[in-house]
Amino acid sequence: MRVWSIARRGNPHRRVVNRDPSADALRRVYNAPMAPLKILFICVGNTCRSPMAEVIARGQRWMEVEASSAGIMPFGRIVPSTQEALKTLGYDPRGLASKGLEDVDVEDFDIIVSLLGPAGLSYLPPSLGAQLESWSIRDPYGEDDEVYLRVARDLERRIQDLLADHKIRELPIG
Repeated sequence: MRVWSIARRGNPHRRVVNRDPSADALRRVYNAPMAPLKILFICVGNTCRSPMAEVIARGQRWMEVEASSAGIMPFGRIVPSTQEALKTLGYDPRGLASKGLEDVDVEDFDIIVSLLGPAGLSYLPPSLGAQLESWSIRDPYGEDDEVYLRVARDLERRIQDLLADHKIRELPIG
């Protein structure tokens, strides 16, 4: 990029930049929007933990995320306490539905998080190219609303850490 000074009426020190067209092309590549990060959260029934994680991940407005959740043995509905915990933390739980692993294409995700600890990962094909995470998150099913809220806060913290770590790894070097 070449820079030179030219005299203009009223401002003899104004600088004009002659931009190289190839620099503009390079700038477009580096400033191109990245594809959303695709995350799948799995648990047993897809009624408490993984739906919470799905909504919380979608709610992180500082990073574009496409989140989904699935259960190994889906319960078939989302427990009302799950929705209440999410609302209390300011997330919108509308549109959640309980589904099984067979209802999602596990090959389509960048990150898969088992909320069952390492045991949950054993239900996945061994040749996945996704980053696999194993979190042991308490199952709040049948507990009081305070437990649901503690679980949601724990998930919120872990998801924010996961996304921040991923964002740091994606930054260009140089």
